[in-house]
Amino acid sequence: MGDRIYVTEAHGRRRSAPVRTIGLMARSPRALGTRLSAVPRWSHRDPVEGGNPYPAGDPRHGVWARATAVARAALARHDDALAAIPATQEAQAYGQQLVRLATMRFDTWAQRGLATVDDDDAQRDYGAWLRTYVANWRGYVADTCPHVAPAVRDELHACLQDRATHWATRMQRESAGRAPSDRGAALPD
Repeated sequence: MGDRIYVTEAHGRRRSAPVRTIGLMARSPRALGTRLSAVPRWSHRDPVEGGNPYPAGDPRHGVWARATAVARAALARHDDALAAIPATQEAQAYGQQLVRLATMRFDTWAQRGLATVDDDDAQRDYGAWLRTYVANWRGYVADTCPHVAPAVRDELHACLQDRATHWATRMQRESAGRAPSDRGAALPD
């Protein structure tokens, strides 16, 4: 049995649901892996489980590894900055911090994923991964932060949908004529 998250439905009932993954090899042998997970986490653990999805001989293996190192360094810098901010018990400030943290995690891993988008199949797969990652964050926050106000969860969902749109637009803009090694090295916007 695979990983599961807990989802709070509109009427307040919680149910267990499988973590969504994207099957990618069906369209193209150059497409990313056979299963690409999109598991949200508050920690630095990678949402794409199983390590580098590209075999060692694939040129994207090194691109993914370098983009992952950039992502981990960005997460460490962000966490250092968060540690300097006093902890708060005030609900509004806590909600704002939660949205910023989740958005930073989302952007960091979305940036890494963009690094290997190099053809039409990879563009479709990346767009599907972004949508799945947004959906999985919604369930993850409901599960790990059940006392956060619904308005904060809705704000986070809207923010992550906006960020997914940003990354999809950036992918479309950057994909024309650029090699994978040209993308994903900068810090998230």
